[in-house]
Amino acid sequence: MASFATLVKSILNRLSPCDYPVLNSQLFFKIWLTYVLDQGLTSMRALFYRLNHAGITVDMSTFSKANKTRTTSLFEGIYTQLMSQAQKRHRTSSMTLFPIDSTIITLTSKLFWFYKYHQVKLLTGFDLTENIIGKAVISFGERHDLSFQEEILEMISENAVVIMDRGFASWQFLERLSERKCSFVVRIKNNMRMKLNHERYRVVQFFDENQTEFRIATNLKELSDEEVSELYRHRWAIENLWKFLKMHLSLDKLITKSLNGVINQIYMVLIAYLILELVEIPEYFGKKLLDKLRYLQLELSRRCSIVHWSFDWQPELLVT
Repeated sequence: MASFATLVKSILNRLSPCDYPVLNSQLFFKIWLTYVLDQGLTSMRALFYRLNHAGITVDMSTFSKANKTRTTSLFEGIYTQLMSQAQKRHRTSSMTLFPIDSTIITLTSKLFWFYKYHQVKLLTGFDLTENIIGKAVISFGERHDLSFQEEILEMISENAVVIMDRGFASWQFLERLSERKCSFVVRIKNNMRMKLNHERYRVVQFFDENQTEFRIATNLKELSDEEVSELYRHRWAIENLWKFLKMHLSLDKLITKSLNGVINQIYMVLIAYLILELVEIPEYFGKKLLDKLRYLQLELSRRCSIVHWSFDWQPELLVT
């Protein structure tokens, strides 16, 4: 657990243990990280039961109030720092495959419905070469993917090949990508009129094993049609990312009833993912992300928990 301890300690050392009367920034982070990572917990109430009986005095109402009133910049800053740390750790590739997509998370609380929010959309890119999540965009409501053009352009690095599905397909957006000299592989709708700039990009057509037709617009002139179709298949990597976050890190189980709280939880899920990506475990347990998570589950049940973090890693602090 040395790698995990070092990583979490470095985050905790940047957070204040006394910036709020009851729920300080350190404890706020510990509670969220434990909830996301420890799958042995049946509910947030079970986590507070554990805390209270270990001598850490905090209640759920205080936690709920903190989620409603505390700025989301705390977790956004941690996420940005971890993302930068992950990028420095990995080697720089000459070409990065960068699928971009969004996922929808349903809001079930009637408090959100009162404000006419039924869903939250998380949009991000995924560096497939290095397994690093890009900048996250969180939006409440039902905005179309194409309305995030400015945010998408900010995500794209110079050496990236952007891979996107039909939700991002428009000739105007492809023109903007071409003007910015961004390499792209984008599936277009079959009913889109074929008005394209042949000097800037071309359209590749192919069929999958189910005889479904795919039309792929790309400005990668040096690649063959077969290579372009193979690149597009890598788009499924971001779908696998959504599946992992929802199945294993509780992305689809939003427990707060405030907009701030929802943003905090989403960022904490992304932070937990980056921690898993950065942490090192014994080779015996495997090398995949799910192997790392299972290893942490074992350690969380044996000798590592939020109580351990508070009293063993930082014995000099009184967490109250």
